Amino acid sequence: MDRPSLQVLLIEDNPGDADLVKDMLADAGDVAFRIDWADALLPGLDRLARGDIDLVLLDVSLPDSQGLDGLNAIRIHAPNVPIVLLTGWDNESLALRAVHGGAQDYLVKGKLDGATLARSLRRAVVRQQTQIDIPKIESAQQPAKIVGYLGAKGGVGTSTVACHISRDLNRQAGGRVLLMDLSAGANSIGVLMQVKGTYTILDASNDILHLDRDRWEKLVVHSATGVDIIQSAGPACQEERQPKAERIQFILRFVRTLYQWIVIDLGRLGPLPVRVARELGQLFLVSACDVLALNEAKWAIHALREAGFGGNSLHVILNQVPWRPGFSPAELQEILGAPVDAMLPESRPGLLGAASEGSVLIEGREFQKQIAHMAAGIAGLEEGDSAKGPLSFLAGVLRHATG
Repeated sequence: MDRPSLQVLLIEDNPGDADLVKDMLADAGDVAFRIDWADALLPGLDRLARGDIDLVLLDVSLPDSQGLDGLNAIRIHAPNVPIVLLTGWDNESLALRAVHGGAQDYLVKGKLDGATLARSLRRAVVRQQTQIDIPKIESAQQPAKIVGYLGAKGGVGTSTVACHISRDLNRQAGGRVLLMDLSAGANSIGVLMQVKGTYTILDASNDILHLDRDRWEKLVVHSATGVDIIQSAGPACQEERQPKAERIQFILRFVRTLYQWIVIDLGRLGPLPVRVARELGQLFLVSACDVLALNEAKWAIHALREAGFGGNSLHVILNQVPWRPGFSPAELQEILGAPVDAMLPESRPGLLGAASEGSVLIEGREFQKQIAHMAAGIAGLEEGDSAKGPLSFLAGVLRHATG
C-alpha cells in the first residue's frame, strides 16, 4: 500500500542544511515527504505560486529576508499553507512571536532528528487544516471582485473599455477601485486617465517581499475620477521589464483586501494574461466588428476555452461597431461561438462641424449607457444610471478610442 505523501517547500540558503533536512525526511516512516528546495525567499515564493505545496519549511535567516519577514510574506501570499520555521538560534522570544505571527512550529536545527522533524510537519498540516475548517466571522471588508479585459488583437479599444468600467464601478457602486495595466504597451491607461506616476507594476512585483498597505499607496496613482492606477511596465519587446505571472498573482491576492473592485487591462492574449486570468471572477474579450478582428476573436475564444475559461466566466464585448454593422447579433454569436454581451458604437471624432459633434455626442451617450449597464452587472446592481456624472472623462477617452 502506498504511503500518503506531503509536498514540502524547503526555503534554506545553506546547501548542507538543506541536504541534512532531505536526509532526515527520506525515511520518515508512514509519510513520504517530497521536497522542493529554494535557496532564498523570492524563488521560494515563485515556486509556491505554482501550487501543489502542502507545507513550507522556512529558514529565518535568508539572503533576502531576516527574522519573521519571510513568515509575513508567505502569510500574505499563501495564507492557507502551513509554515514551520527552521533556525540555528534557540530564541524563545522569537519562537513566541513566530507562533503568534502564524507559524505552526519553530524548530532549532541542532536539536532535530528525523522523527521529530517528520512529526512536527505532520502536526503542522493537521493544525492548519483545523484552523481553516473553523467557521470564521465574515469581516466588513470582503475581498475585491476582479475583472479582466483582454484584446482579441491590438487597437480594439481594450484600454478604453477598462478605463470606462473602472470609472463607472466607482460612480455606481462606490468603494475603492483599482485599475491595473498589464497591457505591456506604452502606458495607454495613464494617457487615457490623464495621470503619470513614478512607479509601475514591475516595481510592485520586484517589491513583493516588503509589500504592505503603506508601500502600496506609494506605488499607485490616485486619479481625479476616484480610481487608483498601477501603470504598465512598458513595451513587451523589453523582456526584462515584464513582471512574472506568479508575482502578479501574489500582488492581486494582497490588494484584494484593499479594494472592492479590481479592473485589469490584460492587453493581448499570451502566457502572462492567461496565468493572471486564473485570479479573475470574470474575463471579457474585447474585439472590433470587422472580419479580421472577428476571426482573431474566434481564435482567442478557442484558446481561452482550451485553457479552461468558459461558461459564465468568459464574455465578449464588440467595440467600434458601426451604426449599421454587417452582422446581426445572432450571426455574430454563430461566428464567435460565444454570446456577445455588448456592442459599443464607434465614434467619429475626426469629422468637422456641428453635425459631427452631435453625432459623437449621441454615440458617446450610447457608449456610456452600455458601459453603465455592464458596470452595473459586474457590481450586481439592477441597472446602470448613464445620466449621472460629467462626460468630460468620456470626451478625453474618445480622443484615444483605439486604446
